[in-house]
Amino acid sequence: MADYKMLINGELVDAKETFDVVNPATGKTFAKSPHCDASDVDAAVAAAKAAFPAWRDTPIEERRACFMKALGIIAAHKDALGELLCKEQGKPKGGEVPERLLVGASLEMLMTMGLIQKATAIDASPYVHVDMPEAKVEVCRRPLGPVAGIGPWNFPIYCMMQKLAPAVVLGNTFVGKPSPFTPLSTLVMTALIKDCFPKGVINMIVSDDSKFRSGAQLTSHPDIRKVSFTGSVPTGQAIMKACSPDSKRVTLEMGGNDAAIVCKDVDVKKAAAGVFGGAFANTGQICVAVKRAYVHSSIYDEFVKELVANAEATKFGDGMEKGTTHGPLNNKMQFDKVSEFVEDARKSGAKIETGGKAMDRDGYFYEPTIISGVKEGVRIVDEEQFGPALPVIAYDDVEDALERTNNTKFGLGGSVWSSDIEAANKLAARVESGTVWVNEHLGDTDGAPFGGFKHSGIGRENGCADLGTWTEMQSLKTAKAGAPNAPEAPKFPEQQPINTDYKMLINGELVDAKETFDVVNPATGKTFAKSPHC
Repeated sequence: MADYKMLINGELVDAKETFDVVNPATGKTFAKSPHCDASDVDAAVAAAKAAFPAWRDTPIEERRACFMKALGIIAAHKDALGELLCKEQGKPKGGEVPERLLVGASLEMLMTMGLIQKATAIDASPYVHVDMPEAKVEVCRRPLGPVAGIGPWNFPIYCMMQKLAPAVVLGNTFVGKPSPFTPLSTLVMTALIKDCFPKGVINMIVSDDSKFRSGAQLTSHPDIRKVSFTGSVPTGQAIMKACSPDSKRVTLEMGGNDAAIVCKDVDVKKAAAGVFGGAFANTGQICVAVKRAYVHSSIYDEFVKELVANAEATKFGDGMEKGTTHGPLNNKMQFDKVSEFVEDARKSGAKIETGGKAMDRDGYFYEPTIISGVKEGVRIVDEEQFGPALPVIAYDDVEDALERTNNTKFGLGGSVWSSDIEAANKLAARVESGTVWVNEHLGDTDGAPFGGFKHSGIGRENGCADLGTWTEMQSLKTAKAGAPNAPEAPKFPEQQPINTDYKMLINGELVDAKETFDVVNPATGKTFAKSPHC
């Protein structure tokens, strides 16, 4: 087996222990990952802290140059990294069928390289808020310090680079932690590019979370100033709590229950193919994939039939095999969750149109599943299944479909499908989600800010959002030599008295409270008024 190492302070280091990494296409161990301990976490954070002052003061042009050098190295190794990604994550290697269908390993590598290019184009220049005769006020962006990035298992390289590249370009130092289900491709990538950066600027650790939760220590560490996390809602909420005692900044992307609203005027065959692709890409393991489809009752049966045809045309298999369109679920935990959701729907009276069971082969393969006759109150509609099973729900009125779409604690993505573009655009704007598409789902948004409403997240990553995500805003007022005296005070209109019968404002009305309390004048120490007490 290959020898995988962590990156701490510019050195590739072993851990005292290792843990198994399973190929989900076989269900068998194919490699060993280092398993860090508390001292490794402390060492990585200490290295990032020590490296920060010099990296912060390094001109951004030089920081960009480090990443362009790293980009060249990653590009030269993208095929090998993609193969490793395929083995540990399960997604197809790619290359034989259209990448838009696959969301395969080769596409993830290309997307990762695109993130580096976009990060190096970030403009962090200050802007002049006001220029006065005696002074100038500029709004500047300052790096936060040592920051942490915790990645998921569905897009391990891409999601880690989504955090690492803009954070480090903007002058922060970085400690990353990939998922224990998919640690290897990220460890190898950072090992390849380590010499492009000064020691301590980038650090990468990993642990078997069932034995030691290195992420918990990392997020509560007093020297980490920001945490960016992609993963489940419960873990994100735990991170938020861990970050609150010392007011760490957080960006949390925590999954969704994304709906597609299919109107009665669609081209059924075309729309069904689009919805299917948006639901089953990466075997449904995409936070912003279609998780439930609301289809107008007049086309419901025909639409379900087309979804079934799409499902039966897929080729699920080992991602290393030529022609594979969809791989396995990544891990046993997720396999069991999807199985439970489908069985719950079956017991509720839903009809399994196709699929609905594990495939008869090694690994974590589950048949592509289309479920009809289902509605809210069933887990696969109300929660996030994150796998190859799609519930299809009938509706009669589009306003009802919109209300049901928004009646969820999630709000990451969504889509509207209609031949009436103007109506579809207006409806899409009313979907309560961070990203909404019209007549597509998962389409390229060219690096637009990404994140969720409600429980789906806090903050945004990508594009213009990266500046706010990875820097603090500083208002800097500088004096000018030989500046004139302070300007003349402004003149105000004649002042009017105010009503001293103090009331609360509720629903546009001034209202009294049942009780009042004393308000003290601090100059006298005596009560001078009564305030309503709600």
